[in-house]
Amino acid sequence: MFGRRAETDLVDTDELNAFFAALGRLDDAELSRMRAAWRSIGRPDHEKAWAEVRAVGARDGLSAEIDRVRDRALVWARKGSNRPGHELPDDMTWLEIKMEAAEAIVDAALATALGGRLDGQTRATLLTPWESVRPRREA
Repeated sequence: MFGRRAETDLVDTDELNAFFAALGRLDDAELSRMRAAWRSIGRPDHEKAWAEVRAVGARDGLSAEIDRVRDRALVWARKGSNRPGHELPDDMTWLEIKMEAAEAIVDAALATALGGRLDGQTRATLLTPWESVRPRREA
């Protein structure tokens, strides 16, 4: 027991569960806004943020947990059916819209899961797409 690091579960937390619950209330326009906000962030900023995520994973022994959070976000984006009675743009399916937003969803999920372990700039970069829709939803 002594000297052994306690197991950390980043996937099953109140914060991440609340994130996915809120994500499930987004509509197609909001998911499209998340994707657009994600794409507006420059590649160097994305790379820097992900380098920080990997560094936190290595430093805190959370690399496997980071992978689990990423996997949960991708499963959310890949799962789902068309919402009945919901008109989607350009004959796209609900699943296609979710998949297009997958990168933004992964970033926001990781920022939520890692919280204060990330520096402020990294967290802000990863949360930019979520912030583009969250204030309206939480108001």
